Amino acid sequence: MQFAYANNSATVKADALLVPVYEGGKGLNEYGFGAKLGKAFKKGDFEGKAGSTLMLHKNDGVAAERVFLIGLGKKDKTGAQHLGEAIAAFFRGGSVNGYKLKHIAVALDLFKSVTGGETGRWVAEGALLGDYHFDVLFSKKDKKKHHASKLTLAGGKDAELKKGVAYGEVTAHYVAHARDLVNEPSNRINPATLAKFAQDMAKKVPGLKCTILHKPQIEKLKMGAFLGVNAGSDIPAHLIVLEWNGGKKGDKPIAYVGKGLTFDSGGYDIKPAAGMLGMKMDMGGGAATICALGAIGKLKLKVNAVGVVPATENLINGKAYHPGSVLTSMSGQTIEIGNTDAEGRLALCDALTYTQQKFKPRAIVDMATLTGAQVVALGGKVVGLMSNDDKLAKNIETAFSNVGEEVWRLPLPDFYDKQLDSSIADMSNIGGNPGTVTAGLFLQRFIDKGQKWAHLDIAGPAMNDGEGWRLWSGKSATGAPVRSLVELAEKF
Repeated sequence: MQFAYANNSATVKADALLVPVYEGGKGLNEYGFGAKLGKAFKKGDFEGKAGSTLMLHKNDGVAAERVFLIGLGKKDKTGAQHLGEAIAAFFRGGSVNGYKLKHIAVALDLFKSVTGGETGRWVAEGALLGDYHFDVLFSKKDKKKHHASKLTLAGGKDAELKKGVAYGEVTAHYVAHARDLVNEPSNRINPATLAKFAQDMAKKVPGLKCTILHKPQIEKLKMGAFLGVNAGSDIPAHLIVLEWNGGKKGDKPIAYVGKGLTFDSGGYDIKPAAGMLGMKMDMGGGAATICALGAIGKLKLKVNAVGVVPATENLINGKAYHPGSVLTSMSGQTIEIGNTDAEGRLALCDALTYTQQKFKPRAIVDMATLTGAQVVALGGKVVGLMSNDDKLAKNIETAFSNVGEEVWRLPLPDFYDKQLDSSIADMSNIGGNPGTVTAGLFLQRFIDKGQKWAHLDIAGPAMNDGEGWRLWSGKSATGAPVRSLVELAEKF
C-alpha cells in the first residue's frame, strides 16, 4: 500500500474519504464540510460507536466520490489509538472489497492536536493490519478479494506524520509475518522451516544476527527437558537465536524467549481431536519473538536485544517421553513428567537457562501459548502476565497499553509453588489448579537469583478468532504481542 499526504481533506480526489467522528457527532465541526454530514446523526442513521461505519451518498464540498463516517466511540475514551482501530475495522468490514476502492483518504482534521508521529503510526498499522488476509494456500486466488493500493493522510502534520507512518509500516509488516507463521499449517512450518524463516529474515535486516543451534549442539548443552519433548519427532529440535546490538557496547540486552512448538499432539497424554486441530498455532510465542527482533532491527532501535526460540514438535513414537519419565534440564534440575501435554514449559525452561548463561540479560521476558487455563481465566483478548519484578511488570503493562493490546498481571504465590514438588525428582511439570499460575511458577524455578523476569501466557490472544475488532484480525492468528514487545524494547 502506498501512503500519500495532503493538506486539505475536502479536496482529495479519492474513491473514498474516511471521516472519523465521536459518538453523537462530536468533532464534526473540526471539518469544513462537517455541518453537511450532521444529518446522519440527526436522523439516527449513525451514532458514532467504536468500529461502526456509514457511507453517505451526497457529499457537497468533498472531492472524494464517497464519504464514509467511521465511529471512534465516546470522546473521553478515544484518541489516535482508536483512530487506528476504526480504520482497521473499516478495512476489514467489506467496503474496500465491495466498492473496489483503490484510493482511500482519511481526514485527520480532528487529530491536529495529537502528535503527528503517533497519528501516522496508528493510521498505518490500522490500514495494513485491517487489510491482512491469509490466502497463500488457495490454488485459485480469490478474485473477489480487493485491496486498496493507496492511502492519503489529509489534514495532518506532514513531517511527523511521515515518520509515524514509516514506523507503523515496519511494525505492521512484522506483525503480518507473525500471523503468517502461526496461520501456516504444520506440514509447512516445522522446526527446520521456522529456523530458515528466521535466517532469511535476518539476512534482510542489516546488523541482525541469526544463529541456529542444531540437535548435536543442543545435546552438548545438556538440554534434557527440551530434547525430551523432541524425542517423539522425526524432525530434530532447533534452537533459534537472534541478536541485535543497537545499544551501547557492553550494555546488557533485553531478552525475549518464545515457545516454538510447531505442532503439539499432546504426546502420550494425547489431545482429543478438537483440541489438536489448532495446534499448528502452538508456536505463537516463537513467532512473536522472531518477528519482534526483526522489527527492532529494521527500526534500528538503540537497544541491545536477543530472541531465543526452542523449536520442536511434540509427537508420539517409540522414542517419545512417557508420563512418569524423569528428565534432567540444562540447569541440572530434574523433572518428573506428570503430563506429556505440559511440554511448552519443558522447552522454555532450558531456553531460559541458556539465555541467562549466554547473554546475562538485564531483563528476560518469555511468551508462550502455554495453558488452556489462561483462556478460562482471561479469555481470548487478555494476556496473562507473571513477573518477579514490579518495575518490569509495570513497564510491560505500559507497553501493552501504548499499542492497544491487553494484559493482566497474575500472582506467583509460594503456596501454589509447593504443588509442583515431586516425591522422586526436584519437581513435576504440572502443579494442578490454577494451571496458568503453576505453569508460571514452574518457569520461575529456572530463573537465577536476581534476574528480572516476566512470563506472558498468550494462549488466547495469539489465536483469537477475530471476534474482538480491537485485535485487527480475521478469524486467524493475531500476531500478538509483537507490537508490545517492540514498544517495550524501545522504552528500554
